[in-house]
Amino acid sequence: MSLRPLRAAVDGWRPMHARPGDPLSAIAAAWPDIAGSRAAQHSSPLEISGDALVVATRSSAWSQQLQLLAPQILERLREFDAGGKLLALRFRSGLPRRLRSVRAPVPQPAFRAPGTIPPDPALDEIEALDRLRRRVGVARRRAVATCEGCGAPIERADLCAPCRSAAEAARSTELERMLFGMPWLPFKEIRTFVGGIDEERYERVRRNLLQRWWATLERARRTGRSLTRRERQIATSYVLLQSGFAPDRITPAIVRNLLGDELAAQLSGPSAAN
Repeated sequence: MSLRPLRAAVDGWRPMHARPGDPLSAIAAAWPDIAGSRAAQHSSPLEISGDALVVATRSSAWSQQLQLLAPQILERLREFDAGGKLLALRFRSGLPRRLRSVRAPVPQPAFRAPGTIPPDPALDEIEALDRLRRRVGVARRRAVATCEGCGAPIERADLCAPCRSAAEAARSTELERMLFGMPWLPFKEIRTFVGGIDEERYERVRRNLLQRWWATLERARRTGRSLTRRERQIATSYVLLQSGFAPDRITPAIVRNLLGDELAAQLSGPSAAN
């Protein structure tokens, strides 16, 4: 076999055109116009199977994305399918080897320095998620520490802001349960059951509970109806928490002073039905 100069081989190369009479070749040649230039970088017509066009995609995420565009793609396919045989699209994850390096991912900076021009907006959800994953990955590698709750990169060993807020909300909820169930316990004893609270938080939660409980009881009093079992429990906890007395020190006079005659009469009477 004789050798010829590389220049001669390159000069003789021409892009492949659609083969006459081959519908798959025609579809492949026009795929950027059919699926869109962006989607065409991540997919390729693979074969025609019965009444379906099988499309290879770069990933399952791209398969889902193109599935959403299937009606539009099928509409554009009609001009390449004179017989009207293609009625559906089927997607298969994994591009052929020759197409895997068509578009290499471009690394994105984890953080943008002040005054720099922001990157172009993502063209679709797939690219936006790819950018986010890269940013989080770089941030994790650069971070001094990671959140003990979710593993997010943070500046110091502790919890990130969302996990810290969730932990604070959980402590407040646990404190409310303690004040409802055992409202006569002093702060020093409650602190042994609910960790991470101080006296300021205790007083704030205590005031909020008393206000909410009183609003509930006042609504019941204005309607003139009997207290439900839950409202009777609220009234009992209200008296104990407001007075600061243990249950054995509560007298009818204290109940009337804190709840008024109408509510006190119901609380000392037989249990109301729900």
